[in-house]
Amino acid sequence: MLIFEEHFQNNCRNWVTRDAVDCSLGIKASHYSFDHKRTGEDTYWLSWNSTEFFYELSNFQIHIVLEKVAGVDGYGYGFAWGLLDSSNFFEFIISGNGMYRIAQCKNGKFDYYTNWKRCTSIQHGNTVNLLEIRRAEDFVEFYINSMLVEKLSTEQVMDVLGKSFGFVIHDRINIKVHSLIITALESEEEVNIEKNSKDSKPDTKAAFVEHKAPNDDTLEKIIADLNSLIGHERTKQQLLSLTNFLKVQTERKQRGLKTVDTSLHLMLYGPPGTGKTTIARLVGRLYKQLGFLERGHVIETDRAGLVGGYIGQTALRVESAVQQALDGVLFIDEAHALVPEDTPNDFGKEALQVLLKRMEDQRARLAVVVAGYPDEMEKLIESNPGLKSRINRLFYIDHYIPSELVLIFKKFCIDNGYSIDLSACIVLQRTFEIAYEKRNKSFGNGRFVRTIFERSIEQQANRIANHLEQLDNTEISLITAQDLEFANHLI
Repeated sequence: MLIFEEHFQNNCRNWVTRDAVDCSLGIKASHYSFDHKRTGEDTYWLSWNSTEFFYELSNFQIHIVLEKVAGVDGYGYGFAWGLLDSSNFFEFIISGNGMYRIAQCKNGKFDYYTNWKRCTSIQHGNTVNLLEIRRAEDFVEFYINSMLVEKLSTEQVMDVLGKSFGFVIHDRINIKVHSLIITALESEEEVNIEKNSKDSKPDTKAAFVEHKAPNDDTLEKIIADLNSLIGHERTKQQLLSLTNFLKVQTERKQRGLKTVDTSLHLMLYGPPGTGKTTIARLVGRLYKQLGFLERGHVIETDRAGLVGGYIGQTALRVESAVQQALDGVLFIDEAHALVPEDTPNDFGKEALQVLLKRMEDQRARLAVVVAGYPDEMEKLIESNPGLKSRINRLFYIDHYIPSELVLIFKKFCIDNGYSIDLSACIVLQRTFEIAYEKRNKSFGNGRFVRTIFERSIEQQANRIANHLEQLDNTEISLITAQDLEFANHLI
């Protein structure tokens, strides 16, 4: 069960961002950039996020994809947990010359469980590596690129002082963190399945999130869910037109009439935060109800989940993703990142070539939905004739207009048991009008609204916390203009 997912599309989780003499940190193009500029023996820098939702679980897996960009090969970088402050934490780090270390820092002094042990699975130099930490009841296992390297007792490494987690860099190193995913494994059988899969195919398993189609789904429910989406009028019409076309083709087939050879692949392109993942899930459900795909589930992945660190690894990861997506949808978010500009030897091109072949080979059992930003996706389609010939349905998703952004905020309120008064509505309308006027290609749309909502309920809590006993349920759930005074500062 997925309990935490971070692909650094924006900074809604409030990771540290700063540009200082010692360290530069920031969210950039779907990764967390972490550049430690201080040098010298035993120097390190931490960035962390406050949370405590997985520490008490008996079975869980932490999955981190990170990339060393530059810096000293002999020093470490990686994941830190049990953080109380900058002097108290556990770390699982690797180095660019193929070593790893597991240690506890307590009051600034390190206690080493494993101190710079060589691992053949680590990709050397400036490249991508996958770190995983898996707890199974009384033991915690540590993996590097799907290879088990250490097994320690839970008592040793989960008896933590603090409950935050994050990343650590020693000496002068620049890294990118592409994704951080934490899943809870609910049974011993599930743990064993994951472990056997990892042991049998090291380095080759794609990273993804699965969205299952509802068991009691119907075409009527899908159409209702589509119509209930805020905005997206053009996309709704396109999907309804596609639905009608597929319904007619199904009827013609049942009557023994000729049918048009139909490709299920499509592209969603538009600015960030406009619900492309939601639409991809509706497409999977739609294909299932119309009889084109048996399961209609959606396997969601991106460059970090598909692209490996060396030749051959990427092809196997793409194959892994395709196998998981058969009879459903393979949804690749920010697909343009597979072929970055000015990097002719990038392994993303290998991923795209394998994907194109599988799109053709499995066209009866697989729908590939690629998504990304308008300019970048148009360049991707135009630059690759194979992709252009296989994807002939292009769905453009536009920015939300201010009134739609207000409706999204109200939906967040309803979903979370809050309400807003007229004064808050006036502030929101004006805030979104200004944001819409100033928008650029990176404007966050729904993500921007979520940030404002989360900040507003924090401000509301600060306003009412000292006199809760005097408030009724309506007052304790009401957001007012006073709770939105910060909003213009986010534009």
